[in-house]
Amino acid sequence: MSRASRPAGPLTDGPSGEAPPRGPLADGRPGEAPPRGRLADGPSGEAPPRGPLADGPSAEQAPRLLIAGHSLSFCAPIVRRAGRHGAEVREDRWHAHGSHDEEASAAGLAWADTVHCEWCLGNAVWFSRNKRPKQRLVVRFHRMELETDHPGEVDVERVDAMVFVARHVLEQACERYSWDVADPRFVVVPNGIEVDALAQAKLPGARFNLAAIGYVPRLKRLDRALDVLDLLRARDPRYRLLVKGRAPWEYEWMRGRPEERGYFERLLRRIERSPNLRRAVSFEPFGEDVPAFLRQAGWVLSTSEVEGHSVAVAEGMASGAIPAILERPGAGEQYEARWVYPGAAEAARAILAAQATLSVRGDVEAPQRRDFAAESEAARRFAERWSWERLWPAWERLLLRGEPAGAVREAAARAPAARAT
Repeated sequence: MSRASRPAGPLTDGPSGEAPPRGPLADGRPGEAPPRGRLADGPSGEAPPRGPLADGPSAEQAPRLLIAGHSLSFCAPIVRRAGRHGAEVREDRWHAHGSHDEEASAAGLAWADTVHCEWCLGNAVWFSRNKRPKQRLVVRFHRMELETDHPGEVDVERVDAMVFVARHVLEQACERYSWDVADPRFVVVPNGIEVDALAQAKLPGARFNLAAIGYVPRLKRLDRALDVLDLLRARDPRYRLLVKGRAPWEYEWMRGRPEERGYFERLLRRIERSPNLRRAVSFEPFGEDVPAFLRQAGWVLSTSEVEGHSVAVAEGMASGAIPAILERPGAGEQYEARWVYPGAAEAARAILAAQATLSVRGDVEAPQRRDFAAESEAARRFAERWSWERLWPAWERLLLRGEPAGAVREAAARAPAARAT
Protein backbone atom coordinates (compact mmCIF):
# COMPACT_ATOMS: atom_id res chain seq x y z
CA MET A 1 0.00 0.00 0.00
CA SER A 2 1.30 3.47 -0.72
CA ARG A 3 1.97 5.77 2.13
CA ALA A 4 -0.83 8.08 3.20
CA SER A 5 -0.35 11.41 1.54
CA ARG A 6 -1.97 14.29 -0.22
CA PRO A 7 -1.02 15.11 -3.80
CA ALA A 8 1.91 17.52 -3.96
CA GLY A 9 1.77 20.98 -5.42
CA PRO A 10 -0.94 23.67 -5.73
CA LEU A 11 -3.86 23.17 -8.04
CA THR A 12 -2.60 25.85 -10.39
CA ASP A 13 0.74 24.10 -10.94
CA GLY A 14 1.67 20.97 -12.84
CA PRO A 15 1.89 19.94 -16.46
CA SER A 16 -0.51 21.37 -18.97
CA GLY A 17 -2.29 19.50 -21.70
CA GLU A 18 -4.08 16.21 -21.76
CA ALA A 19 -2.38 13.30 -20.01
CA PRO A 20 -1.64 10.23 -22.12
CA PRO A 21 -4.58 7.86 -22.57
CA ARG A 22 -4.92 4.78 -20.44
CA GLY A 23 -3.76 1.69 -22.24
CA PRO A 24 -2.00 1.18 -25.56
CA LEU A 25 -3.87 0.90 -28.80
CA ALA A 26 -1.78 -1.56 -30.68
CA ASP A 27 1.22 -2.99 -28.94
CA GLY A 28 0.83 -3.08 -25.18
CA ARG A 29 3.37 -0.38 -24.18
CA PRO A 30 1.69 1.77 -21.50
CA GLY A 31 1.29 5.41 -22.32
CA GLU A 32 2.46 5.07 -25.92
CA ALA A 33 0.03 5.47 -28.77
CA PRO A 34 0.92 4.03 -32.15
CA PRO A 35 1.78 6.46 -34.92
CA ARG A 36 -0.95 7.49 -37.30
CA GLY A 37 -1.43 4.91 -40.02
CA ARG A 38 0.08 2.02 -38.11
CA LEU A 39 -1.75 -1.28 -38.33
CA ALA A 40 -2.76 -3.18 -35.21
CA ASP A 41 -0.81 -6.21 -36.44
CA GLY A 42 1.90 -6.53 -39.06
CA PRO A 43 4.29 -3.96 -40.56
CA SER A 44 3.59 -0.27 -40.72
CA GLY A 45 3.18 1.60 -43.95
CA GLU A 46 0.55 1.82 -46.62
CA ALA A 47 -1.78 -1.08 -47.24
CA PRO A 48 -1.79 -2.60 -50.73
CA PRO A 49 -4.07 -1.03 -53.34
CA ARG A 50 -7.64 -2.22 -53.55
CA GLY A 51 -10.79 -1.65 -55.54
CA PRO A 52 -13.33 1.16 -55.11
CA LEU A 53 -14.57 1.63 -51.56
CA ALA A 54 -18.16 1.67 -52.67
CA ASP A 55 -17.84 -1.98 -53.60
CA GLY A 56 -16.99 -3.01 -50.03
CA PRO A 57 -14.42 -5.62 -49.00
CA SER A 58 -14.22 -8.85 -50.94
CA ALA A 59 -13.95 -12.26 -49.34
CA GLU A 60 -10.16 -12.17 -49.91
CA GLN A 61 -9.66 -8.78 -48.27
CA ALA A 62 -9.24 -8.19 -44.57
CA PRO A 63 -11.79 -5.74 -43.12
CA ARG A 64 -10.32 -2.26 -42.82
CA LEU A 65 -11.26 -0.55 -39.57
CA LEU A 66 -10.51 3.11 -38.78
CA ILE A 67 -10.73 4.19 -35.14
CA ALA A 68 -11.30 7.95 -34.75
CA GLY A 69 -11.43 10.13 -31.66
CA HIS A 70 -9.58 12.40 -29.26
CA SER A 71 -9.13 9.76 -26.53
CA LEU A 72 -8.90 6.14 -27.63
CA SER A 73 -8.10 4.39 -24.36
CA PHE A 74 -11.45 2.58 -24.27
CA CYS A 75 -10.72 1.19 -27.73
CA ALA A 76 -7.55 -0.72 -26.90
CA PRO A 77 -9.33 -4.07 -26.30
CA ILE A 78 -11.39 -3.60 -29.47
CA VAL A 79 -8.26 -2.93 -31.53
CA ARG A 80 -6.43 -5.96 -30.15
CA ARG A 81 -9.33 -8.29 -30.77
CA ALA A 82 -10.11 -6.89 -34.21
CA GLY A 83 -6.48 -7.51 -35.20
CA ARG A 84 -6.61 -11.06 -33.93
CA HIS A 85 -9.74 -11.63 -36.01
CA GLY A 86 -8.01 -10.60 -39.22
CA ALA A 87 -8.87 -6.91 -39.48
CA GLU A 88 -6.45 -4.17 -40.47
CA VAL A 89 -6.77 -1.32 -37.98
CA ARG A 90 -5.63 2.29 -38.15
CA GLU A 91 -6.32 5.26 -35.96
CA ASP A 92 -7.25 8.87 -36.64
CA ARG A 93 -6.39 10.60 -33.38
CA TRP A 94 -8.13 13.95 -33.00
CA HIS A 95 -6.49 16.85 -31.15
CA ALA A 96 -9.63 17.66 -29.15
CA HIS A 97 -13.40 17.16 -29.24
CA GLY A 98 -13.76 19.07 -32.49
CA SER A 99 -10.20 19.62 -33.70
CA HIS A 100 -8.34 17.34 -36.10
CA ASP A 101 -6.06 17.04 -39.09
CA GLU A 102 -8.70 16.99 -41.79
CA GLU A 103 -6.28 15.73 -44.43
CA ALA A 104 -5.36 12.76 -42.25
CA SER A 105 -9.02 12.05 -41.48
CA ALA A 106 -9.85 12.14 -45.18
CA ALA A 107 -7.02 9.72 -45.96
CA GLY A 108 -8.23 7.35 -43.27
CA LEU A 109 -11.76 7.57 -44.58
CA ALA A 110 -10.60 6.80 -48.14
CA TRP A 111 -8.87 3.66 -46.80
CA ALA A 112 -11.54 2.29 -44.46
CA ASP A 113 -14.45 -0.07 -44.89
CA THR A 114 -15.76 0.75 -41.41
CA VAL A 115 -15.18 3.81 -39.24
CA HIS A 116 -15.63 3.59 -35.51
CA CYS A 117 -15.99 6.97 -33.80
CA GLU A 118 -15.04 6.70 -30.16
CA TRP A 119 -17.20 9.34 -28.43
CA CYS A 120 -20.07 11.07 -30.19
CA LEU A 121 -18.32 14.40 -30.58
CA GLY A 122 -16.84 16.36 -33.48
CA ASN A 123 -15.43 13.16 -34.93
CA ALA A 124 -18.92 11.70 -35.33
CA VAL A 125 -20.13 14.96 -36.87
CA TRP A 126 -17.34 15.00 -39.47
CA PHE A 127 -17.49 11.33 -40.44
CA SER A 128 -21.30 11.30 -40.61
CA ARG A 129 -21.11 14.12 -43.13
CA ASN A 130 -18.22 12.71 -45.16
CA LYS A 131 -18.64 8.92 -45.26
CA ARG A 132 -19.10 7.34 -48.66
CA PRO A 133 -21.94 5.10 -49.81
CA LYS A 134 -21.61 1.56 -48.48
CA GLN A 135 -19.04 2.58 -45.90
CA ARG A 136 -20.10 1.69 -42.39
CA LEU A 137 -20.11 4.19 -39.51
CA VAL A 138 -20.35 3.05 -35.88
CA VAL A 139 -20.39 5.62 -33.07
CA ARG A 140 -19.93 4.91 -29.37
CA PHE A 141 -21.77 7.28 -27.04
CA HIS A 142 -20.44 7.33 -23.47
CA ARG A 143 -22.04 9.95 -21.18
CA MET A 144 -19.84 13.01 -21.30
CA GLU A 145 -21.25 13.84 -24.74
CA LEU A 146 -24.55 14.78 -23.11
CA GLU A 147 -22.82 17.92 -21.83
CA THR A 148 -22.04 19.07 -25.39
CA ASP A 149 -23.92 20.09 -28.52
CA HIS A 150 -21.93 17.80 -30.82
CA PRO A 151 -24.41 14.88 -30.96
CA GLY A 152 -27.13 17.23 -32.18
CA GLU A 153 -24.95 18.09 -35.19
CA VAL A 154 -24.42 14.46 -36.24
CA ASP A 155 -26.21 13.34 -39.40
CA VAL A 156 -27.86 10.44 -37.59
CA GLU A 157 -29.39 9.07 -40.76
CA ARG A 158 -25.89 8.23 -42.00
CA VAL A 159 -24.89 6.40 -38.81
CA ASP A 160 -25.22 2.62 -39.11
CA ALA A 161 -25.00 1.90 -35.40
CA MET A 162 -25.00 4.13 -32.33
CA VAL A 163 -23.66 2.19 -29.34
CA PHE A 164 -24.57 3.54 -25.91
CA VAL A 165 -22.73 2.42 -22.78
CA ALA A 166 -25.95 2.31 -20.73
CA ARG A 167 -29.71 2.38 -21.21
CA HIS A 168 -30.18 5.59 -19.21
CA VAL A 169 -27.59 7.32 -21.41
CA LEU A 170 -29.53 6.27 -24.52
CA GLU A 171 -32.76 7.64 -23.05
CA GLN A 172 -31.19 10.92 -21.96
CA ALA A 173 -29.56 11.39 -25.36
CA CYS A 174 -32.81 10.77 -27.19
CA GLU A 175 -34.59 13.27 -24.98
CA ARG A 176 -31.96 15.97 -25.42
CA TYR A 177 -31.32 15.58 -29.15
CA SER A 178 -34.87 14.59 -30.19
CA TRP A 179 -33.89 11.13 -31.37
CA ASP A 180 -36.22 8.15 -31.46
CA VAL A 181 -35.46 5.89 -28.49
CA ALA A 182 -36.82 2.94 -30.50
CA ASP A 183 -34.47 3.52 -33.45
CA PRO A 184 -33.24 0.01 -34.38
CA ARG A 185 -29.73 1.38 -34.96
CA PHE A 186 -29.41 2.29 -31.26
CA VAL A 187 -27.91 -0.49 -29.16
CA VAL A 188 -26.61 -0.71 -25.58
CA VAL A 189 -23.23 -2.37 -25.03
CA PRO A 190 -21.59 -1.56 -21.66
CA ASN A 191 -17.90 -0.92 -21.27
CA GLY A 192 -15.83 -4.10 -21.13
CA ILE A 193 -13.18 -5.15 -18.63
CA GLU A 194 -10.42 -7.77 -18.54
CA VAL A 195 -11.94 -9.96 -15.84
CA ASP A 196 -9.15 -12.54 -15.58
CA ALA A 197 -6.44 -9.93 -15.06
CA LEU A 198 -8.40 -8.39 -12.19
CA ALA A 199 -9.11 -11.61 -10.29
CA GLN A 200 -6.12 -11.54 -7.95
CA ALA A 201 -5.87 -12.54 -4.30
CA LYS A 202 -6.54 -9.77 -1.81
CA LEU A 203 -3.78 -8.53 0.47
CA PRO A 204 -4.11 -8.80 4.26
CA GLY A 205 -6.33 -6.08 5.67
CA ALA A 206 -8.04 -5.36 2.34
CA ARG A 207 -11.49 -5.65 3.90
CA PHE A 208 -10.89 -2.35 5.71
CA ASN A 209 -9.78 -0.45 2.59
CA LEU A 210 -12.12 1.53 0.35
CA ALA A 211 -11.02 2.25 -3.23
CA ALA A 212 -12.04 5.19 -5.40
CA ILE A 213 -10.63 5.22 -8.95
CA GLY A 214 -10.85 8.57 -10.71
CA TYR A 215 -11.82 11.64 -8.71
CA VAL A 216 -11.77 14.46 -11.26
CA PRO A 217 -13.94 16.39 -12.14
CA ARG A 218 -15.96 17.58 -9.16
CA LEU A 219 -19.05 15.59 -10.17
CA LYS A 220 -17.13 12.46 -9.09
CA ARG A 221 -17.88 13.80 -5.59
CA LEU A 222 -14.80 12.77 -3.66
CA ASP A 223 -16.32 14.72 -0.75
CA ARG A 224 -18.97 12.02 -0.38
CA ALA A 225 -16.30 9.32 -0.32
CA LEU A 226 -14.67 11.27 2.52
CA ASP A 227 -18.05 11.38 4.27
CA VAL A 228 -18.28 7.59 4.13
CA LEU A 229 -14.74 7.21 5.47
CA ASP A 230 -15.34 9.73 8.26
CA LEU A 231 -18.40 7.81 9.44
CA LEU A 232 -16.56 4.50 9.32
CA ARG A 233 -13.53 5.71 11.22
CA ALA A 234 -15.73 7.14 13.94
CA ARG A 235 -16.58 3.51 14.68
CA ASP A 236 -13.44 1.68 13.59
CA PRO A 237 -10.07 3.41 12.91
CA ARG A 238 -8.86 0.58 10.70
CA TYR A 239 -10.73 1.91 7.65
CA ARG A 240 -8.78 3.76 4.97
CA LEU A 241 -9.56 5.35 1.59
CA LEU A 242 -7.29 4.64 -1.37
CA VAL A 243 -7.74 7.14 -4.20
CA LYS A 244 -6.21 6.49 -7.63
CA GLY A 245 -6.19 8.75 -10.66
CA ARG A 246 -4.85 11.88 -12.27
CA ALA A 247 -4.63 14.85 -9.94
CA PRO A 248 -6.70 17.96 -10.70
CA TRP A 249 -3.71 20.04 -11.79
CA GLU A 250 -2.84 17.48 -14.48
CA TYR A 251 -5.79 18.74 -16.53
CA GLU A 252 -5.24 21.86 -18.61
CA TRP A 253 -8.95 22.73 -18.56
CA MET A 254 -8.84 23.01 -14.77
CA ARG A 255 -6.95 26.32 -15.07
CA GLY A 256 -10.07 27.99 -16.43
CA ARG A 257 -12.43 26.69 -13.74
CA PRO A 258 -11.77 28.50 -10.45
CA GLU A 259 -14.81 26.98 -8.75
CA GLU A 260 -13.62 23.48 -9.63
CA ARG A 261 -10.13 24.25 -8.30
CA GLY A 262 -11.61 25.66 -5.13
CA TYR A 263 -13.58 22.48 -4.55
CA PHE A 264 -10.44 20.32 -4.58
CA GLU A 265 -8.48 22.78 -2.47
CA ARG A 266 -11.20 22.62 0.18
CA LEU A 267 -11.10 18.82 0.11
CA LEU A 268 -7.36 18.77 0.67
CA ARG A 269 -7.69 21.17 3.59
CA ARG A 270 -10.43 18.99 5.04
CA ILE A 271 -8.18 15.94 4.91
CA GLU A 272 -5.30 17.82 6.53
CA ARG A 273 -7.39 19.24 9.36
CA SER A 274 -9.62 16.29 10.23
CA PRO A 275 -8.26 13.92 12.90
CA ASN A 276 -10.34 11.15 11.35
CA LEU A 277 -9.05 11.69 7.81
CA ARG A 278 -5.53 13.08 8.12
CA ARG A 279 -3.64 9.78 8.03
CA ALA A 280 -6.39 7.70 6.44
CA VAL A 281 -6.42 8.86 2.79
CA SER A 282 -3.81 7.76 0.26
CA PHE A 283 -3.50 9.24 -3.22
CA GLU A 284 -1.94 7.04 -5.89
CA PRO A 285 -1.09 8.21 -9.42
CA PHE A 286 -2.88 7.27 -12.59
CA GLY A 287 -1.37 4.17 -14.14
CA GLU A 288 -1.84 0.76 -15.68
CA ASP A 289 -1.42 -1.04 -12.35
CA VAL A 290 -5.14 -1.16 -11.52
CA PRO A 291 -5.22 -4.95 -10.83
CA ALA A 292 -2.36 -4.60 -8.34
CA PHE A 293 -3.96 -1.51 -6.78
CA LEU A 294 -7.26 -3.34 -6.29
CA ARG A 295 -5.57 -6.16 -4.37
CA GLN A 296 -5.52 -3.68 -1.49
CA ALA A 297 -9.25 -2.94 -1.66
CA GLY A 298 -12.13 -4.77 -0.05
CA TRP A 299 -14.66 -2.17 -1.17
CA VAL A 300 -15.02 0.00 -4.27
CA LEU A 301 -16.87 3.29 -3.89
CA SER A 302 -18.90 5.11 -6.53
CA THR A 303 -20.02 8.48 -5.21
CA SER A 304 -20.50 10.31 -8.53
CA GLU A 305 -23.51 12.44 -9.29
CA VAL A 306 -23.65 10.91 -12.78
CA GLU A 307 -22.00 8.04 -14.63
CA GLY A 308 -22.50 6.24 -17.90
CA HIS A 309 -21.16 2.80 -17.19
CA SER A 310 -18.45 3.04 -14.54
CA VAL A 311 -15.36 1.06 -15.51
CA ALA A 312 -13.94 1.71 -12.04
CA VAL A 313 -16.84 -0.04 -10.34
CA ALA A 314 -16.75 -2.90 -12.84
CA GLU A 315 -13.02 -3.42 -12.34
CA GLY A 316 -13.38 -3.22 -8.58
CA MET A 317 -16.14 -5.83 -8.54
CA ALA A 318 -14.19 -8.13 -10.84
CA SER A 319 -11.34 -7.95 -8.33
CA GLY A 320 -13.69 -9.07 -5.56
CA ALA A 321 -14.15 -5.62 -4.02
CA ILE A 322 -17.71 -5.14 -2.78
CA PRO A 323 -19.39 -2.10 -4.36
CA ALA A 324 -20.90 0.73 -2.36
CA ILE A 325 -22.70 2.97 -4.86
CA LEU A 326 -24.57 6.15 -3.99
CA GLU A 327 -27.81 6.60 -5.88
CA ARG A 328 -27.55 8.22 -9.29
CA PRO A 329 -29.37 7.86 -12.62
CA GLY A 330 -29.01 4.34 -13.97
CA ALA A 331 -27.54 2.76 -10.83
CA GLY A 332 -30.69 0.79 -10.08
CA GLU A 333 -30.57 -0.77 -13.55
CA GLN A 334 -26.87 -1.59 -13.52
CA TYR A 335 -26.34 -3.10 -10.05
CA GLU A 336 -28.07 -5.21 -7.42
CA ALA A 337 -30.22 -3.11 -5.09
CA ARG A 338 -28.24 -4.22 -2.04
CA TRP A 339 -25.18 -2.34 -3.35
CA VAL A 340 -26.92 1.00 -4.02
CA TYR A 341 -27.50 3.46 -1.15
CA PRO A 342 -29.34 6.79 -0.78
CA GLY A 343 -26.38 8.48 0.88
CA ALA A 344 -23.09 8.22 2.71
CA ALA A 345 -24.68 7.29 6.05
CA GLU A 346 -26.50 4.29 4.58
CA ALA A 347 -23.37 3.14 2.75
CA ALA A 348 -21.29 3.39 5.93
CA ARG A 349 -23.88 1.42 7.92
CA ALA A 350 -23.88 -1.34 5.30
CA ILE A 351 -20.09 -1.57 5.33
CA LEU A 352 -20.04 -1.72 9.12
CA ALA A 353 -22.75 -4.39 9.07
CA ALA A 354 -20.39 -6.70 7.21
CA GLN A 355 -18.08 -6.46 10.23
CA ALA A 356 -20.79 -6.48 12.91
CA THR A 357 -19.85 -9.89 14.24
CA LEU A 358 -16.45 -8.52 15.27
CA SER A 359 -17.80 -6.15 17.90
CA VAL A 360 -20.26 -8.73 19.24
CA ARG A 361 -17.96 -11.70 19.54
CA GLY A 362 -14.49 -10.23 19.31
CA ASP A 363 -13.61 -12.93 16.79
CA VAL A 364 -11.45 -11.29 14.15
CA GLU A 365 -11.35 -14.11 11.64
CA ALA A 366 -14.03 -16.77 11.24
CA PRO A 367 -17.38 -14.88 11.32
CA GLN A 368 -16.05 -11.97 9.27
CA ARG A 369 -14.31 -14.10 6.70
CA ARG A 370 -17.45 -16.06 5.94
CA ASP A 371 -19.71 -13.01 5.39
CA PHE A 372 -17.15 -10.88 3.58
CA ALA A 373 -15.96 -13.69 1.33
CA ALA A 374 -19.49 -14.55 0.22
CA GLU A 375 -20.30 -10.94 -0.72
CA SER A 376 -16.94 -10.54 -2.41
CA GLU A 377 -17.57 -13.61 -4.54
CA ALA A 378 -21.04 -12.35 -5.43
CA ALA A 379 -19.54 -9.09 -6.69
CA ARG A 380 -16.96 -10.99 -8.71
CA ARG A 381 -19.61 -13.17 -10.38
CA PHE A 382 -21.79 -10.18 -11.13
CA ALA A 383 -18.91 -8.47 -12.93
CA GLU A 384 -18.57 -11.35 -15.40
CA ARG A 385 -21.34 -9.76 -17.49
CA TRP A 386 -18.87 -7.01 -18.42
CA SER A 387 -16.07 -9.31 -19.51
CA TRP A 388 -14.72 -8.83 -23.02
CA GLU A 389 -15.36 -12.49 -23.65
CA ARG A 390 -19.08 -11.74 -23.37
CA LEU A 391 -19.09 -8.33 -25.05
CA TRP A 392 -16.69 -8.82 -27.95
CA PRO A 393 -19.17 -10.80 -30.13
CA ALA A 394 -21.43 -7.74 -30.32
CA TRP A 395 -18.52 -5.55 -31.43
CA GLU A 396 -17.35 -8.14 -33.93
CA ARG A 397 -20.79 -8.22 -35.51
CA LEU A 398 -20.99 -4.43 -35.64
CA LEU A 399 -17.45 -3.60 -36.77
CA LEU A 400 -16.19 -6.59 -38.74
CA ARG A 401 -19.27 -8.41 -40.02
CA GLY A 402 -21.39 -5.37 -40.80
CA GLU A 403 -24.53 -6.79 -39.23
CA PRO A 404 -27.49 -4.50 -38.52
CA ALA A 405 -27.48 -2.93 -35.06
CA GLY A 406 -31.04 -4.15 -34.54
CA ALA A 407 -29.94 -7.76 -34.85
CA VAL A 408 -27.13 -7.17 -32.36
CA ARG A 409 -29.55 -5.53 -29.95
CA GLU A 410 -31.95 -8.45 -30.16
CA ALA A 411 -29.15 -10.93 -29.58
CA ALA A 412 -27.97 -8.97 -26.54
CA ALA A 413 -31.49 -8.93 -25.11
CA ARG A 414 -31.74 -12.72 -25.44
CA ALA A 415 -28.32 -13.41 -23.91
CA PRO A 416 -28.45 -14.53 -20.27
CA ALA A 417 -26.68 -12.21 -17.84
CA ALA A 418 -24.60 -13.39 -14.93
CA ARG A 419 -26.42 -12.79 -11.67
CA ALA A 420 -25.16 -12.52 -8.15
CA THR A 421 -26.56 -14.92 -5.57
